[in-house]
Amino acid sequence: MLDSAQLLAELVAVRSVNPLLSTGGPDDERQLGEHVAGLLRSWGVETELQEVKDGRCNVIGHLPRRGAGDDAVVLLTAHMDTYPQGGPSAAYQPVRDGTMLYGRGSADAKGSLASMLAAFHRAARAPDRRESFLAATIDEECLLLGANALAQHHMRPTLAVTGEPTGLVPIVAQKGIIRGSMRVRGPKAHAAYPKPRTAITAATDLVEGVRRINADYAATATAGDLSAPTLTLTRIDSDGGMNLAAEEVTVWFDGRFLPGVSGEEFAAEIVGRLRTAVPADLDFAMNELSFISPPNRCPTGNPILAEFFTAVKDVTGRCEPETFAYGSEAGVLAGFSAASLVFGPGDARFSHGEIEGIDLTEVNAAVQIFERLLIGGVC
Repeated sequence: MLDSAQLLAELVAVRSVNPLLSTGGPDDERQLGEHVAGLLRSWGVETELQEVKDGRCNVIGHLPRRGAGDDAVVLLTAHMDTYPQGGPSAAYQPVRDGTMLYGRGSADAKGSLASMLAAFHRAARAPDRRESFLAATIDEECLLLGANALAQHHMRPTLAVTGEPTGLVPIVAQKGIIRGSMRVRGPKAHAAYPKPRTAITAATDLVEGVRRINADYAATATAGDLSAPTLTLTRIDSDGGMNLAAEEVTVWFDGRFLPGVSGEEFAAEIVGRLRTAVPADLDFAMNELSFISPPNRCPTGNPILAEFFTAVKDVTGRCEPETFAYGSEAGVLAGFSAASLVFGPGDARFSHGEIEGIDLTEVNAAVQIFERLLIGGVC
């Protein structure tokens, strides 16, 4: 039987910082991808490298249906990229302390990847199993490049599970995310000859307009599980100088929206709402979005979903699905899967922190749950 704790320690020991977050040195997921691909191939699993960008590849393992396995298709995914290291308990050297294993990526999301790999190892030797895919993806932490590349693959899963630290709680719905910027313009002005309206004062009107939009969303929100959409301003830049009023101000934002609309539709809605919330002469425009993470809502009544919930309850003693407003690959996976959800061992409060660790008892429980999903009703 494969030791999932040892497997996780091996994964943590391979540095795989997202290059867009790197603080120095050559960083990406390639070395970890080669390690994962080597493991899968050594177990006799059909394995391919799907190049995504600049030699960075998703690793995709495939197990064909065997024996009494039904015709459902399962996809397990977990991302390989991490944030840079934090303190000594969030570095690239795994540290074991009782049932805890510490190290960068242990919770987010190498704990999920280790449990999925261990379950795949078991399913590879099972006489009966469903057709299954395991994808170790790149770039979840920044642009979702890996998950978007999976959409171009031929797989069409009945259920896709993306691994994140959820404490073994299934996350069946999440908000979508858009990020981008809006440009505000005003007349050129020298401080010696001030003008009553500049790009800076216009930007304050835009900020007030965003406040009104958020208030409207909150006031009209239904008592749903995901609450209301939100628009958060995250940064303001300008071309102003020591004694020159800015002619252009850029206001950056992060918007969170509900299932049922696309990122582009939500952006258009925001612009429309702003037009009525700011002065008519305000010169502003939304730039092209820099990031879109689709929302997700797992459809009810899916038999394999009910089976998964039963496995979670049998192994952990409880199954109370929840929702969240964080980002994950689930919304992208929903675009080519019949159902998609987020699930994995670990506590999200450890993600990206100065301390990052995971309880190995949760990792082992996740292995059992994923194995049951891969084997299906014949288990």
